[in-house]
Amino acid sequence: MYSKCGCIEFANCVFSRMVARDLVSWNTMIGGFALHGLGKAALQLLKQMNDLGFCPSPVTFTSALSACNHSGLVNEGLEIFHSMTRDFHLSPSMEHFSCVVDMLSRAGKLEDAISFIEKMPLKPDKSIWGALLAACQDYQNVDIGKVAAEHLIHLEPHQAGHYITLSNIYAKAGRWDDAVRVRKQMEERGLAKPVGQSWIGSEF
Repeated sequence: MYSKCGCIEFANCVFSRMVARDLVSWNTMIGGFALHGLGKAALQLLKQMNDLGFCPSPVTFTSALSACNHSGLVNEGLEIFHSMTRDFHLSPSMEHFSCVVDMLSRAGKLEDAISFIEKMPLKPDKSIWGALLAACQDYQNVDIGKVAAEHLIHLEPHQAGHYITLSNIYAKAGRWDDAVRVRKQMEERGLAKPVGQSWIGSEF
């Protein structure tokens, strides 16, 4: 409760004084550190948890991966992900895969992210392609952005935001013909621009 309302130091103090800790309390504290961007503290607690003989659950790994994601701890996050199957024989869920893709994408490792997606045993969902597309816009990677947008448009053909993002990526790269083509596709499907989202190069 304290970790969710912003009192992370008090939450940690309460946790440290607990005589009996169960998996829920460990997960809650690790999740609290993750929520506040305290990745190293979360990983330190995960190590302490393992050293004391507690077996992490899928929820534990979600929190730990989230902590690595928001703290830029890419190598640590990848090691944690691989330890799920290697050390604890847990099958990663879509949420775990999504965390890794988002982590790689935020760090600008877009080639690694697309390679990771291609090797997934599960069919990537919109959260995975969405994380990749957003990063492609930030890092101006047109080729991977095109792949991500095409998958998103296939999954959600009536979501105008995907078309706009791809068109804007093209526009920033000076690929005006491609930007216009994407906009026309959107217009042909009768899609309206979402409130709060704008075109780049609105004059073309």
